[in-house]
Amino acid sequence: MLELTVQKEHSDRTIVLNVKGILDISTAHLFEAYIQEIENIEELIIDFSNLEFIDSTGIGMIMEAIYLSQEKQFIIKLKGIDEPIHSILETVGLFKVLEAVQGEVV
Repeated sequence: MLELTVQKEHSDRTIVLNVKGILDISTAHLFEAYIQEIENIEELIIDFSNLEFIDSTGIGMIMEAIYLSQEKQFIIKLKGIDEPIHSILETVGLFKVLEAVQGEVV
């Protein structure tokens, strides 16, 4: 069974989501639930240190978080992205979208 766990840490006006496992079509709804409940923050940090795999649906969830950041006025920081996943995100232009929305990629 492919699995995804998301651990949420909330301090002041920052939320950290530690993503572990597989972010794909079968698990994206779990990640989306965390994204949908974000309110009144200044910063969202998504830590992919323990992400094993991502597919286009998972990438779509990250894009959804980026668009939500515009709507709700918070900054997104992506961290812990290993090389294979970084290459995928680079190829699909996710970093360019993030830069266009925020003015920088953090």
